Amino acid sequence: MLQIKLVNFLVLFLIFNIVSSTIYNIRDFGAKGDGNTDDTPSVLEAISKCMINGGVLYIPSGTFVIRSSLIFKTNLPFTINGDGMNSILLWEFNDHLIIISSESNNEISGITIRDFVITSSIVEKSLDKFGIYAENLVKSQIEHLIINSNDSKVSPISGGIAMIGVADTNTIRDVIMWEIKGTGIQIGYGSEIRILGGRIIGANLRFDQSIGIHCTGNNGGVHIENTDIIALAIGMLIENRNGTSGSNREIFISQATLDSNGQGLVIRDNSYVSIIGIWAASSTIHQVFIEENTTAVLSISGGTIFNGGVYECPNNSNWCNGMTIKSGTFILSGVEIRNNKGRGIWIPNKSVTQFQIISCRIFANGQGLYINGSSFIISNNVCNSNQLPNFISDTKDSIVQNNLAC
Repeated sequence: MLQIKLVNFLVLFLIFNIVSSTIYNIRDFGAKGDGNTDDTPSVLEAISKCMINGGVLYIPSGTFVIRSSLIFKTNLPFTINGDGMNSILLWEFNDHLIIISSESNNEISGITIRDFVITSSIVEKSLDKFGIYAENLVKSQIEHLIINSNDSKVSPISGGIAMIGVADTNTIRDVIMWEIKGTGIQIGYGSEIRILGGRIIGANLRFDQSIGIHCTGNNGGVHIENTDIIALAIGMLIENRNGTSGSNREIFISQATLDSNGQGLVIRDNSYVSIIGIWAASSTIHQVFIEENTTAVLSISGGTIFNGGVYECPNNSNWCNGMTIKSGTFILSGVEIRNNKGRGIWIPNKSVTQFQIISCRIFANGQGLYINGSSFIISNNVCNSNQLPNFISDTKDSIVQNNLAC
């Protein structure tokens, strides 16, 4: 009973806040929404009114042609609200579609963007252009959007959502992106960023420049839950892109899908990455990869890493592995690693140290284990039906015990 009353209170609170805010319907400012008329001037006029005292920019049902950036520059909270799949912004120019920033170049908070469609059309976009580009956005949410293209060959989606500068306590919920050629979600300087549900799907090329989720540096407390990341060059990239902003810190991934990418998860910095219930499948180069010269710490508990190289696997390469770890350390517990055409787990360098592989099933890979690290524990694992015998280097400072056929 208490929970029902609380839910009812929250619903009434939300309705009250929307009703009590001034609503700026873009049709009231002359927008036609017929899919042919340039509605940019009308939408910009509605935005200018909304920016004076805040409020709700309402996108009703219709297809609204937009041919220049929609700039929201204010220090006040506001909402962009549509009618769902029938509210469409046609993105017909080569720049960011929606740009959000504060008038004082400080943080801007209390922004809600929800319930409409962004469709790339007519003009091909540069890969660094985004449907939503937000600077110093905090305490805000973006939810229930579709970002797609009406012609993936002529006008594919370049980028989905970028949070540039400080990004703190923001949520991206149930956003679906189709045929991304650039970056789905880009985050820099983020703290307590939550990406919940939704899908980021590339153009199924696997060797273009596309990235599903890109943490560019100095992020801490990024949470990704129940999100599908499919058919991109890199599913998720964690790196210090500028070399000066600092490594990412802690990244948490839960029950997410990395499927059919060129590379699944790639770590290039010194971050701590925790994964619960991994699903990494059918990537060509690596399903999970820590590059050289990092002090990254990776923890994976439960899930499956399989089918590496199912689409293509060059015979003379070190591709098609389940996990490739070239530096840092990791803990792998209760994970099934199977049917990778390369190695299940490949550790080529002694610098990979103090890692643990515990209670995993490793089977039907080209080779189950190739371990050349140091000071490690491999215990209680089951290996079966791998094509080549395992290689485990000098174990005098390590523990290898209670394994079946490993």
